[in-house]
Amino acid sequence: MDDGQAVERYRYLLRTAPPDDIERAHEEAFAQLTPEQRAEVLSELAQEVPPTEVPSGDDPGSLARMATRAEMREPGTLERTFSRMQGPSFGSMFLPTMAGVFVGTAIAGAIFDDSSPDASGDAGGGADGAGAESAGFDGGDAGGDFGGGDFGGI
Repeated sequence: MDDGQAVERYRYLLRTAPPDDIERAHEEAFAQLTPEQRAEVLSELAQEVPPTEVPSGDDPGSLARMATRAEMREPGTLERTFSRMQGPSFGSMFLPTMAGVFVGTAIAGAIFDDSSPDASGDAGGGADGAGAESAGFDGGDAGGDFGGGDFGGI
């Protein structure tokens, strides 16, 4: 998956996944960052949230909670914040890096049904289809009759 696809999937998940799932995926993604990178994320996000929501540490759980709350309060906050982050600890731009790590988490994989078109119109090859409802799909009637009849007349 290229950077553009990762960013599109990240945007899609931020719009459609339940906040608890977004927070867990962010926690998993932040856990993969170096301590220096987490400190920079804390510094940048702290500028976007009320002082009462800035955690005292940059552990992955605290960062994830702050990031998710910021995004729920004002959609687009994370993309704007991560887009302006660049420099020696991240290389060029942080948004594609963070998006790639986020959509690569086990939680995001479970939320995102790769067999359905994503925000960019591509289709992947997920096996379990878990999380279709939480990814914004109501399930509906998939059609077809798999039998079962009246279950023995019970």
